[in-house]
Amino acid sequence: MRGRFLLFLFFISGQIFSQYYYLPSTTQGNPGGLNTDNEYPSGSGLDASWEVLLGGSNSTPVWSPIDTIPFAFDFNGAPVSTFKVSSTGVLTFSTGSTSVPVVTNAAIPDPGIPNNSVMVWGIEGSGSNDAIVTKTFGNAGSQQYWVFFSSYTAGSWSYWSIVFEEGSNKIYIVDQRHSGNANPQITAGIQIDNSNAVMVTGSPNLSNVAGTDPTPADNFYYEFYYGSQNSTDMSATSNLTYPYLYFNDAPYTITAIFNNLGLDTVNSMDINYSANNGNVVTESLTNLNLGTYISDTFDFNTLWNPNSDGNYDVAIWASNINGFSDLDNSNDTVRKNLHVFGNTAPRKPMLETFVSSTSQYSVTGNVDLQSILAPNSGNYTLLKYQMSWPSPGDPYYTVEGGQRRTFYAVNTVPRLVMNGVTQNNPIGFTQAEFDESVNLYSFVNLSADYSVGGQTVDINVQIDPVVDGNGVWNNLVLHAAIFEYTTFNNASSNGEFEFYNIMKKMVPDISGTAITNLLPNNTQNINLSYTFNGQYMLPPDADSPIDHSVGHTVEDFNNLGVAVWIQDMDTKYILQSTEASLVADISENKDKRLLCFPNPSSGILNLILPEFTELYKVEMYNLIGEKIYETNVSNQKTQLNLGLLQSGIYQMKVYNRYYSFNKKVEIIR
Repeated sequence: MRGRFLLFLFFISGQIFSQYYYLPSTTQGNPGGLNTDNEYPSGSGLDASWEVLLGGSNSTPVWSPIDTIPFAFDFNGAPVSTFKVSSTGVLTFSTGSTSVPVVTNAAIPDPGIPNNSVMVWGIEGSGSNDAIVTKTFGNAGSQQYWVFFSSYTAGSWSYWSIVFEEGSNKIYIVDQRHSGNANPQITAGIQIDNSNAVMVTGSPNLSNVAGTDPTPADNFYYEFYYGSQNSTDMSATSNLTYPYLYFNDAPYTITAIFNNLGLDTVNSMDINYSANNGNVVTESLTNLNLGTYISDTFDFNTLWNPNSDGNYDVAIWASNINGFSDLDNSNDTVRKNLHVFGNTAPRKPMLETFVSSTSQYSVTGNVDLQSILAPNSGNYTLLKYQMSWPSPGDPYYTVEGGQRRTFYAVNTVPRLVMNGVTQNNPIGFTQAEFDESVNLYSFVNLSADYSVGGQTVDINVQIDPVVDGNGVWNNLVLHAAIFEYTTFNNASSNGEFEFYNIMKKMVPDISGTAITNLLPNNTQNINLSYTFNGQYMLPPDADSPIDHSVGHTVEDFNNLGVAVWIQDMDTKYILQSTEASLVADISENKDKRLLCFPNPSSGILNLILPEFTELYKVEMYNLIGEKIYETNVSNQKTQLNLGLLQSGIYQMKVYNRYYSFNKKVEIIR
């Protein structure tokens, strides 16, 4: 009888034995938002408050010194305080263990891993910049202790962290930042002993979710709990409905992503949405097959039809999962503000490209992009940032261009960012993609003029909102960039010999000019000015970018343009953009001017008209008044082939019913 009782106890203890389970994050960023530090190598950009636990250049696996968690913490239901970390990504509370896990990772449990270990196994600290650093965040009672693998190696640099949280006893594995050439294939999880372990789905070949962004904005994490995972737990993780809507387009389709965080496969459920806590729309879904950690996207068949324009808090959640209630209501609902506007403005899309004269792929990207933009002349704003890779990089790379690259987490060339929110490879760019960028609603009119005097560029910008943007966009910035329409001297190794719309200087700087109080009938005028210093300088490569305090890279001051755009720095969404019109003087003479370059010319002459109102006629006259050339221009930007004209000075007339321009042109053979 006693033996049967002991067997019964063993059976029961086996059933109630608790170990760890994990839930993937449903939003990007760091857990709890406590750690806002940027992710750079220790000693090369990382905040100096991080303490080094183990340095780099570890040619063979080693253990760090023993470290102490600075608050009370339970692991596997028991108090722990000290740990050590291997240069192969394994943290263990079994500090007496001597055998160091090898670099080559595997599924867990694995006999090469000490008991009581947490891991991002499969990275290595072999590089000189590789370091394991630690730091405490938060206030007493709810602190986090971060063990940060800074600039570790996984094909290239790769950043991960293991985080302990006070009070909750949660453990987080945070996927933070990675080179475009990195290829982490790791085992992420917890091993209690040789028989009990939990690892993230995808291990031992788990790759990164985060990109190159050094801020926490694109970070992803796995949240480990001690206990038993719920059988029924469905989470609405994202509302994909576009947040800026035009009232006349109503009704709208509501689209959401749901993620099964429970143990049971979900075969049926109800999905619900409500705007401003009003009537609940419920729809039943059947014939599903959502296993644990599986997500799917669903459109509601019942369209949302708001009664008026305004701001709406839309909540989405699931219920009646397999006929049962959700066992964890804390993660059920996703909320998103949808803004319905009564007016719109025509959009001129902002196209920012990242290219390099050292990239062969950039040649194809530039050609494919231009093939689409040419027939859409005057209907877009184009700005190109020359990049620092492939090595040695474009000599017209600038620090500000690099900062824009970081802002968008661009990690390859060529890359095209449209309206701040959509990234494409310009190779194979299509008219449909361009149309999509044009058709994105705008809610502000934007115009600008500029004049060039010597090495000074003066800019006047006029902002005319058609909606009330207060409470919608709370971190708006006006960006202005001086660019050169055509450059030649930055030619390098990819075979290109001329380059277009090359960014030279952000005005006043990369931070732009903050704008507030976006209201209808509240026109705002902003004046900007920048003077290029010193003489022309051609940097040898991207490792020595131009120092604007002593020189510049402008090849021809008669060849400058200005791009301006309004951007929400929180969402990166660009409200509107435009290319400024050249005028005689923005303060005294607002007469529009014709831009004509290069002048003198060897035969190819570029014309940029201040506005395209209708067809222009172009006529060329010699010094005795004879008309020796004429053509029609049907685009704002065009190129004239004057190859049949002999060397000499000519008078060019460009006109239609609205504008007339006269320009002296010199042809030199």
